[in-house]
Amino acid sequence: MNSIIIPAHVKKIPDLTILCGNKLSEKKCGIPVNIREKIMKLQKLDPYSKASILLMVVAAALVALALVTNLGEFVTAAFVISGALCALTGIFVLTFTRGESSDSRVIGIIFAQECINFCRMLSGLGITGNAFFLPPRITGEPRVRQFNPTRSYSGSQVSAKESFPKTGPAGLVSIPSCELLIQELKTRNALVIPDKEEDLSMLIDETIGEVFDFASRVSASWHDNKVTITFHGHRFIGGCKTIAQESRDYCAMAPCPVCSLCGTLLAEGTDRVVALDQCSINSSSHDVTAIFSILPLPDGNQ
Repeated sequence: MNSIIIPAHVKKIPDLTILCGNKLSEKKCGIPVNIREKIMKLQKLDPYSKASILLMVVAAALVALALVTNLGEFVTAAFVISGALCALTGIFVLTFTRGESSDSRVIGIIFAQECINFCRMLSGLGITGNAFFLPPRITGEPRVRQFNPTRSYSGSQVSAKESFPKTGPAGLVSIPSCELLIQELKTRNALVIPDKEEDLSMLIDETIGEVFDFASRVSASWHDNKVTITFHGHRFIGGCKTIAQESRDYCAMAPCPVCSLCGTLLAEGTDRVVALDQCSINSSSHDVTAIFSILPLPDGNQ
């Protein structure tokens, strides 16, 4: 078997593309395919796995040294105990350390194309209005519905029996993109939606920041009929950037599941029509801010 001679100044095994060039052929670099594959797998391990393997190697070396040398009873016992501790620590780290999760940027752009396609379809139908979240009181349906009007909309009754209502305000009625998340919260977390502002803010923070871990923290501020919600450290901001590059209006026309979840909770909690006015992105801090409007009741009461 051919061997690899590594210069003395090289302290770690370099990437195989450096050793063998761009084409990793056994003929060029002299490394058998099976060994090359094993080295590449080791290079892809996360730091915790590498540390646990190193502890195992150190444990084996300590025990082997104690067995093959005559260091005296106390020194040999110390070596064996140290080896056992290293082995146990390595097993503990390897067992209770979760591997690295999927790339959040990739996950974030999964829903982006669907949002863009939906907005293009709306534009083709002459529908350019932002998304409104209609509580059951407005539609007569048991769940919140999303409504994109063709013209200005003031919060009147909308028929949700069909996607394109034949009577009342014209537009498209659809199921919010967060519907499966709502069902998940109701099934596994016994979701109860409060009706007070402070409780709604707390619920949004808990669901988005803790249950689903979409953001490190969520803050909400209420001012008159405006609700400003900021997702601090949004994990999937990559999808928001992709949609915004296509058009800054698309985020408000076809909200992603995160913004849709906020609008749905606000609509059901306040029992009022909620409109998504705009979304803005702060790339430096990875924050996303969504501004919602709570429409007044038809009789003008707040």
